[in-house]
Amino acid sequence: MSGNSGWEKMGQEIQERLGQATPETDIKSAKIFKNQILKTLTKASDEQLLKTKPHEIYKLLKLEKSGQHGKGVSEIMGGQRNFKRIRDLPHFERADRCWFDFAILIDENPKQAQVLGFNFEFRFPDDFSVKFLRFDLNTPGHDNDKRGIRFHLHPGHDDLMIPSPPLCPLEILHLFLYGLPIPDRPRSS
Repeated sequence: MSGNSGWEKMGQEIQERLGQATPETDIKSAKIFKNQILKTLTKASDEQLLKTKPHEIYKLLKLEKSGQHGKGVSEIMGGQRNFKRIRDLPHFERADRCWFDFAILIDENPKQAQVLGFNFEFRFPDDFSVKFLRFDLNTPGHDNDKRGIRFHLHPGHDDLMIPSPPLCPLEILHLFLYGLPIPDRPRSS
């Protein structure tokens, strides 16, 4: 393969292959899904994995109508969208100083409500070599969808996008809560 067009074609093939194992995007409703997320976050707080207390979780987790995406589309916000990674903005914080936020778009227009897109960004402590990891599912028709990378992750840099297995929002939330431990003794570089 030569040039960018070869990778774009391969990227589309990878996304199609990954898309054959699509995540569960059908949900009962945005409100029920928000409550599932609230339950997951509260349990992690009760287990002392999150420094964020239950009353703070309740204030950080919001369900709003999304005016820019049309009637019947809602957004679940977990903290404030924070692409500049400013620690002072509202977010969830783990006991090990890692912190994260997320946004999930839900379309309740079809008979079965569906997740349209999301972004989940996990940030590591300042003294850790990797600064962040972000999982994105762009909305259908987005430029990245046309390029074959609707599902992708950003490994520590906004301009790096790697095709990602299509995880559902609850799987990513569990990964952020339970699956990304900070090593006691990181490998030296």
